[in-house]
Amino acid sequence: MTDFTKTRAMFHLPDGMIYLDGNSLGPLPRAAAARLQQAAVDEWGDMLITGWNRAGWMDMPTRLGDRIGALIGAAPGNTVLGDTLSIKVYQALAAALEMRPDRRVVLSDSGNFPTDLYMAQGLLGSLNRGHELRVVAPEAVEAAIGDDIAVLMLTHVDYATGRMHDMARLTKRAQDAGAVVIWDLAHSAARCRWISPARTRNLPLAAPINTSTAGRARPHS
Repeated sequence: MTDFTKTRAMFHLPDGMIYLDGNSLGPLPRAAAARLQQAAVDEWGDMLITGWNRAGWMDMPTRLGDRIGALIGAAPGNTVLGDTLSIKVYQALAAALEMRPDRRVVLSDSGNFPTDLYMAQGLLGSLNRGHELRVVAPEAVEAAIGDDIAVLMLTHVDYATGRMHDMARLTKRAQDAGAVVIWDLAHSAARCRWISPARTRNLPLAAPINTSTAGRARPHS
């Protein structure tokens, strides 16, 4: 059983406060302040540009990615830490559309995290190539996958209800139809411990821990 008194002591929290918002901006770990000071003064301050190699900054995306990967069952080398999840959705979708230049439909569902849909809308609007963001009910996704779909973009676990897509089934269905698949795994870590290595045509997005202040608004049940 978790020792909550011991766990609470690891974080800087105002006296008398019960703080449950860990997915949008979690409390400050007491060890983080000293580490930030070290990075700013000892690494950035003293090492300057050499810090990329001497302090290991260059390797941090893969080194920290593997630590995050352990939370979702990913094998070492399959998880990379990047910018905020929203930026990664935008970049992955842009790359996926380039992989299917003859198709114009991005398929998603109404249970997808709203920011993912905003990113898709913004990208498709800026491309101005006649792309369509087609949003269907979660239970209608499989039937909506056809040979006109360029990208299937879904959130694995619904942030509000905890509903979980059949990832393997939908991925196979979309790949068989020639689509590229993007999965947002931001809410999956607490629901399951899995993830096989990415398939050839997949662009899975693993972000079980969102460190951005613009992170997930509500925890799933």
